[in-house]
Amino acid sequence: MIIIPWSVWLFIRDKNSSGRLFAGGLLVMVLSEILDTIGVMFGSWSYPIKVFPVASINFSFRLSVLPVVVMLLLQFKPKINPFIKAIGFGAFGAYIGLPLLSMIDLYKKLQWQYTYSFIILTVFYLLSHFVVYKCKFNEINNEIKQE
Repeated sequence: MIIIPWSVWLFIRDKNSSGRLFAGGLLVMVLSEILDTIGVMFGSWSYPIKVFPVASINFSFRLSVLPVVVMLLLQFKPKINPFIKAIGFGAFGAYIGLPLLSMIDLYKKLQWQYTYSFIILTVFYLLSHFVVYKCKFNEINNEIKQE
């Protein structure tokens, strides 16, 4: 579950924009990891199955599926309104992805609504879009100046 999305991304990514796209994906990884830890800590949801002693099965979704999907959405059809993409990403993740995880007992919603996840995923995409398209990335000058 961790290797397949990253392998797909490595083959179909725009090699000229890899760094910028990865910056957007990294933002999603970090934010989702932080918010997931907080949500589990406060009892909003849980993960019944443990893959590793510390990490849950959702570990692979937070650090693989979510960022790769965001990076692919950012790369393909960049002229589409980012709000439309964000709403689509949020709706698919919250109203299709999470219920599917619940049905196969990989995710258990305790004190949480799917609409909260929709809002969070939508904001994740919009923040990533801002980082990838609005922030200026300067070239790294690898020449060493000697004085």
